[in-house]
Amino acid sequence: MAINFFQQQDLARRKTFELVVYFVLAILILIVLVYALLVVFSMYGTHEPVSWWQPELLLLAAPGVGLVVGGASAFKVSQLSSGGEAVALMLGGVAVPRTTTDARQKRLLNVVEEMALAAGVPVPPVYVLDEPGINAFAAGYAPGDAVVAVSQGSLDYLSRDELQGVVAHEFSHILNGDMRLNIRLIGLIFGIMVLSIIGRSLMFASGRRSGGRRDSQAGVAMLGLGVFVLGLVGAFFGRLIMAAVSRQREYLADASAVQFTRNPDGIAGALKKIGGLTEGSRIENPQAAEAGHMFFANAFAGGGFAGLLATHPPLVERIRRIDPAFDGQFPAVRPVGVDQEEREGRRPGRVPPFGGAPTLPGLPQVPLPVLGFADEAASRVGQVNPELIGYAQALHDGMPDVLRHAAQEPFSARALVYALLMDPRADLQERQLTQLKAGAEPQDFAETVRLVAPALALPDTHRLPLLDLALPALRQMSPQQHRTFRAQVEMLMLADQRLSLFEYTLRCVLHRHLDTQFMPQRQTRPVQKSPQQLAHPLATVLALLAWEGQPEPDQAALAALAFDTGMRGYIGGDHTFHLPPYEACSLAGFDAALQTLSQSVPAIKRRIVAACASCILANEQVDIREAELLRAICDALDCPLPPLVVEHRRSESGKTMNDIGEKRVE
Repeated sequence: MAINFFQQQDLARRKTFELVVYFVLAILILIVLVYALLVVFSMYGTHEPVSWWQPELLLLAAPGVGLVVGGASAFKVSQLSSGGEAVALMLGGVAVPRTTTDARQKRLLNVVEEMALAAGVPVPPVYVLDEPGINAFAAGYAPGDAVVAVSQGSLDYLSRDELQGVVAHEFSHILNGDMRLNIRLIGLIFGIMVLSIIGRSLMFASGRRSGGRRDSQAGVAMLGLGVFVLGLVGAFFGRLIMAAVSRQREYLADASAVQFTRNPDGIAGALKKIGGLTEGSRIENPQAAEAGHMFFANAFAGGGFAGLLATHPPLVERIRRIDPAFDGQFPAVRPVGVDQEEREGRRPGRVPPFGGAPTLPGLPQVPLPVLGFADEAASRVGQVNPELIGYAQALHDGMPDVLRHAAQEPFSARALVYALLMDPRADLQERQLTQLKAGAEPQDFAETVRLVAPALALPDTHRLPLLDLALPALRQMSPQQHRTFRAQVEMLMLADQRLSLFEYTLRCVLHRHLDTQFMPQRQTRPVQKSPQQLAHPLATVLALLAWEGQPEPDQAALAALAFDTGMRGYIGGDHTFHLPPYEACSLAGFDAALQTLSQSVPAIKRRIVAACASCILANEQVDIREAELLRAICDALDCPLPPLVVEHRRSESGKTMNDIGEKRVE
């Protein structure tokens, strides 16, 4: 049974509330313990009877603990505000360069790229932890700022299928909303554990004091010891919260990995090797104490208290849920090799296709039947399957080497985006190149000229996947380079004073996944919970979709039918909205409406995606520009949509789908 993306998003939100409740309870218990410690400390050195009820000490303990724990948590969350990269660096991760020649690292990059393309999300940066155990994690606030990190032990001991199973497990966390919860948990755990740091400092401070009274030094040491013990109690509660929040999510991620790859031997084999390896899945980095819940397997030596504090389910139980015939005997583990084809970036036995989009049995082709497809499109959000992974592998292998290699370096990745925006019409292309030469760096211009011809020859179906491959390299730009790059992209798109849907989609992807890094904004909580409140902005989105699905000006009736189909799918029946004239539909209004829709809760987002799919499929077919626009809509909603497999075709006039359906810039 497929795992529902929107239900998992709702579950993650409820888990966040549950986490806050646990955190508040832990703080209340710590306040009581700190109060008791202060009362005991007030008794020290006096022979007078002291009451256990001292309101002034409670007034000192409550705000004191609240400020210390809350402030430390806020500080840690602020440290990690840049997303997954901050977590990877905190845990000692080293970024894997896209141009690496290390065979094992190259295999890892290929697996991550294929999974990202199949899931319809930007390719995340990849990190390696210098740890001999077999482990991995994904971190970030959203798919756009996620990273994937694996241990060196995973690279050394796992086969390609096993590595794919582990990566699929981590992509489940990316797609199901677990990452934001996990980063918040790191902050809260750090706040709870900070008391042990304060207690240790007090004990060391009392030991270093050379002057003053002995009883004063002893009192400070006693207070420090007491706070340190409370810190250990806090660490206990932290581990308990980790276990309560994360264990069931690991079962879900295991099931998702099997669903994504349809190869239970992959993830089961990785788990079995953890059991057979001397180092297991242990992570020696001291920061793992705060982030143990994020890992693929238990990062600590033991669970403690009969598994009560274990952040992950027992290893044997996880394996038997995947492989019921497992006898409990773990295999001997030895390093694995990498064959020659994998060194060159290809899957063993595959022949790279070229010249068009790969087609696979069982995937929708043009034309697509409209019956039931709207609900199917919504159910595909956040999902991956083996056919899509095969499609992604074919896309990856079908990229010309010159373009795939260009996507790996920040310098050439910028030029690659410029080349994708070049118009095939000679006069307009010459104008674009002239303006680019005046505004870009000379080496960027020269590289763009080199890439124009292969970029124009690229099938339409390969353009957004190529952009996804380039995003990790684009994230390595400096802020100044990003400002220049952003300006040049706008110039190239508006050179003809019109914006094609591909240009608009490309701009959406770039702004969403680069602006969050170079121009970060405060994360907002979902505020729209009523479908009726969002009917008007949805109508704005559906109006543009309806008109763009009918490029001929005399097809207003078909456009109105598409609009009505989408609105009925959202409202659930009759409605009072009417399709506005084509001239009234602007991309500026479309942008603003999408921004409003993005603030809705997951249950409403599902209805929005289904309504957009109903609108697109009202004419019983979908082409590449509509598929790209639907991808942009879902991306703006934080609903990763796997690729809709459509045929690369040209109109009778010879124009590609990139040339059709342009909107005037308003």
